[in-house]
Amino acid sequence: MKKSNVYTVAGHSFSVAVPEEFLRHLCLENYAPFMDNGEAGTKELLFCLDVVVADDLADVMHGSVKELLNEEAPYFWIFEGGEEAEFCFGFSRWKSGPDCILCPSGDFSRATVYVPRSGGAELAGFAIDNSLMLLYAFRSAPYGTLLLHASVVEYAGGGYMFLGRSGTGKSTHSRLWLSNFADASLLNDDNPVVRAENGLVNVYGSPWSGKTPCYRNAVLPLKAAVRLSQAPHNRMERLAPLSSYASLLPSCSCMRWDSAAMADLHSALEKIVSSVPCWHLECLPDDEAATVCRDAVIR
Repeated sequence: MKKSNVYTVAGHSFSVAVPEEFLRHLCLENYAPFMDNGEAGTKELLFCLDVVVADDLADVMHGSVKELLNEEAPYFWIFEGGEEAEFCFGFSRWKSGPDCILCPSGDFSRATVYVPRSGGAELAGFAIDNSLMLLYAFRSAPYGTLLLHASVVEYAGGGYMFLGRSGTGKSTHSRLWLSNFADASLLNDDNPVVRAENGLVNVYGSPWSGKTPCYRNAVLPLKAAVRLSQAPHNRMERLAPLSSYASLLPSCSCMRWDSAAMADLHSALEKIVSSVPCWHLECLPDDEAATVCRDAVIR
């Protein structure tokens, strides 16, 4: 037996069907704020994910390893050349091999994630989180929706997004805003959703917030995007449109090997950079950096 739930993130709904043997011990509280009152089958769904218990992952892998991505866990495996599907994917906590296998349909509207029975509910939660992020990013791009690796704070009624390489200090800079500005709050600390719709650009909270448990089902107008880099000083620079585009692109999740998906990504980015000011902040991890950034983006 399985239980299906429907969730809605940034206006896009999707369903997840989970075996009851995992449900008893599975913690999905990060999805609770996004639970949809509708039932599976009664909503127009972006995609459907089916969670299946596998005795041996070797039985469900297709093709050979094309790439192993990410500099740190979770590691992302891409397999290609299988007979049953053009691509399948894996996620793992170590580089020794995938802990679960995701097999999508050609258009990513349906997918099955296979979880080893021996992994239990903890591994099932890991598999579900990573599968949903991938499917959401790939399926939502045609709707002007992007899942970005960033941290976002709410301030003065708007969302301010901080981007940069892993270890640059995105979360640290967000915490500096929270500690220095009384009316600042955290929207999401790892994977917010940005959506360009009806001439507006909004940023949404999501169920995916990295190591920080911040799962707000909220939406704000995106007021600024700031790429951070470490420096021995605090200096803010407004970026031109082309530089803004180049600044946002590395933080976007997308099927970069697929020309149609990249066209959707480019279209969404063009709408964002034409409406949202983008900046580069060379900074120290100190209070002055937050003040310099806040004063520039508000001004």
